[in-house]
Amino acid sequence: MKTLRARIAAILLVAAMGITLSACSKDDADNILEKPSAADSNAEVSDNGDKNEDSSSAENNVSEETNAPIEDNTDFMKQEITFGLDPYGQSDNVQDPTEAPTQQATAAPQTKIVTKKVVVTEAGGAAVTDAEGEKVTEVQTEIQTEAVKYVPAPVSEPIYWLNMTKGSDGNYDKVFNGEMFVFEFKIKEGTPDGNYPIMLSAPDFVNWDEEQLDVKTVSGYVTVGDVAPTQPSQVQPGQFTISAAGAQGKVGDTIKVVLNISDNPGLVAMLFRVEFDQNALEYVTSYAGSAMAGL
Repeated sequence: MKTLRARIAAILLVAAMGITLSACSKDDADNILEKPSAADSNAEVSDNGDKNEDSSSAENNVSEETNAPIEDNTDFMKQEITFGLDPYGQSDNVQDPTEAPTQQATAAPQTKIVTKKVVVTEAGGAAVTDAEGEKVTEVQTEIQTEAVKYVPAPVSEPIYWLNMTKGSDGNYDKVFNGEMFVFEFKIKEGTPDGNYPIMLSAPDFVNWDEEQLDVKTVSGYVTVGDVAPTQPSQVQPGQFTISAAGAQGKVGDTIKVVLNISDNPGLVAMLFRVEFDQNALEYVTSYAGSAMAGL
């Protein structure tokens, strides 16, 4: 069995969570993760190669140095689900999306008013002339439309969550399904009608045994205007999946995009990325869904 210190280190490494913790949490994490004790150095190796650990290990919630109970550090052991906390302090602008919308957004026509002089003609088409024989002209105004190519601007942001506290059932792995996370977006002015993907990628889900879980991602679409909605891929029963539900609205609307989780085998940490078109969708807010309540 591993000490709690070693387990935390392994899970954080496997989950690739390079996100800065709060100052208090970081100090406590350093104390837990970076200070080897004499008990670790002197631990005997069993026949199967594993270190034997005594009853004063951190996993038994007892200090290895003082033999006193260790208080739970909730701030460190439990990080709420968070969107957009890039470890480098900025978003990743994605130039080449890995998945294109099945229906490309139509370019929004741009209108302009044009004035010009035209020759006045008679009913038969002959030019009207004045007393001096000059052609008579008049100013006409017309509205012209020009198709303007729409250029998407995909941006990719991380979502992460960590909860290594023991549940009321005595287990560390958290099993929850349903509404995991909710986004609110405003559809920007000038957004052409079309289907705009909400893509989920780079999933890294880990359980208490430090195993990376096999999880499938299913992208969803925000449908703008009167076009037919693009249908996402089907979620396969029995397959651990995170999926984005579709949403529909018109320019100026604020819509909700729900991320769902299904067939969750139990986990303590997750990290994945969400990509959307920031030229079409303005991020408003996000929050944990009903499935995360009470964790």
